[in-house]
Amino acid sequence: MGFVRIPILMVLYFYASKERNYIYFLALLFYQIASVLFNVNTDIALLCAVLASVVFRFLMVVLVYKAIDDIKWQNTIMTSLPFLIIYLYLIDLVKDSLGDGYIPWIVNGFLTAFLGGLAVTNYVFKDDRKSFWLVISALLFVVQIGLFFMNKFYLKQQIFLQLIILFYGISHFTFYKFMIIKEEEGNE
Repeated sequence: MGFVRIPILMVLYFYASKERNYIYFLALLFYQIASVLFNVNTDIALLCAVLASVVFRFLMVVLVYKAIDDIKWQNTIMTSLPFLIIYLYLIDLVKDSLGDGYIPWIVNGFLTAFLGGLAVTNYVFKDDRKSFWLVISALLFVVQIGLFFMNKFYLKQQIFLQLIILFYGISHFTFYKFMIIKEEEGNE
């Protein structure tokens, strides 16, 4: 059942969107690939999953970067640092389990931190519906990836898995809402 959420979201976006941003479709496709591969317990599948996750995160950064009118670079970098520190700490906890995926996870960490910094800074300076949905989504993505690390590589717990599933659904739905509102603003 879990593997149908992203395809359902893709169909929902296809019918709700008037512009159909293909970068978003591509990002969701890479996320779906990563989700499937993370459940295959081989080293090569894990590496491919991490690489697909990096592409997904990069495409999300591109989407957010294009959607924000006035990026406050200094504030964004400063706001990204706490996310990056937490992310790098989690990577350090599980570095022995990452194998060849160590560098891609570091890249994913920088992208995730930057995405979080962009979203929080944008929300602070532009408190509107679009920014609200973006900041909720970005924060949930950060929490989700932290829980994923803990569950996959450090301390496997059923509660972590349940929270990952919950945050997974909510973070993607809130980003979908951000995309739809962004399109509506562009059509006004």
